[in-house]
Amino acid sequence: MLYEPVKTFVQIRKPDPKYQIGSGLVERIAKEIKENEIDIVVFGNQLSPSQKYNLAKNFKVEVIDKIELVLRIFYKHAKSREALLQVRLAELKYELPRAKEKVRLAKQGEQPGFGGYGDYEVEKYYQKVKREINIIKSKLEKLKKHRENLRKRRGNFDTVGLIGYTNAGKTSLLNALSGDRKEVKNQVFTTLSTTTRRIRGIKRRILITDTVGFMDDLPPFMIEAFLSTIEESANSDLILLVVDASDSLEEIERKLKVNYEVLDKINCKSPIITVFNKVDKITYEKREEILKSLKRYIVNPIFVSAKYNINLDKLKEMILENLNLSIGTVETDNPKLISYLYENTEILEDVLEDNKHIITFRAKEKDVNRILKAVRV
Repeated sequence: MLYEPVKTFVQIRKPDPKYQIGSGLVERIAKEIKENEIDIVVFGNQLSPSQKYNLAKNFKVEVIDKIELVLRIFYKHAKSREALLQVRLAELKYELPRAKEKVRLAKQGEQPGFGGYGDYEVEKYYQKVKREINIIKSKLEKLKKHRENLRKRRGNFDTVGLIGYTNAGKTSLLNALSGDRKEVKNQVFTTLSTTTRRIRGIKRRILITDTVGFMDDLPPFMIEAFLSTIEESANSDLILLVVDASDSLEEIERKLKVNYEVLDKINCKSPIITVFNKVDKITYEKREEILKSLKRYIVNPIFVSAKYNINLDKLKEMILENLNLSIGTVETDNPKLISYLYENTEILEDVLEDNKHIITFRAKEKDVNRILKAVRV
């Protein structure tokens, strides 16, 4: 946890151009800060630089909004070089339209959160931010090409991508399907880097990939900053869209919409299985209500519990059924071909007749056609 919440204030009114909130509430919060020695104030609404400056002037402590809080959480969990670059890109894209105003305000007098900006010339700082954005984009593009090369080397594997809202249990599901022990925390954005593992207990070479989770109400620039890692999952042969079944129906509906918006943005065409995780936390009636009320948003639904291994074998069966696989049969006594089939396809049946193996196998359609063509030659 970055910060320990002390008190929450809610005000429903038209946003004040100077403070975002009314001046009366500003006074109440300033008093609360002094009495409880509060270090920082976080706003759920997005603040303009001038609103932050005016609030910090009254509160005498740093003021940030929801976007800046999310960026700080991102930084806390970013481990890989790519994740750090993506967080920095999101931060700079947030900074760019505010850069000139921040510098002007800093020159009026230092306030918490504005330290250092006054050392810059307005236009020079703006151009500095733009240059850094372009440099980071170039570095991320190189890392993207590296990942594409890695994907090509995995040609013998089917790929499954985990997509879903943050804290839906994607990492827990990755662990349950792969037998991995990747750290799981009940916090948002604990996964920023791409993690790929092999699914165990299944007669196919299938890789499953987990990456950053989605969140509603985030501005487009933040989603765009992480598109490269999201694409790593979305470009898979099959998508597991992971949903927290214990959320309210309204929450589930909103989060599903966010998922589909992002998948549409990156032009994802892969088949989808909707995995409702944490089924151990809901009743049978809630399950039926989800299926009935949210039917228009659900594709190939299954209810599982990654924590208690509920329905995971059935999920593996669904993964096989939805991987767009084909079935082929060959008759051979070639030990190299038999070995290849056992290592690279799912063997459905192997019958020995007249010293020849009649093998029925399942694989990607292009691989089945290639194998059958090679046998006929």
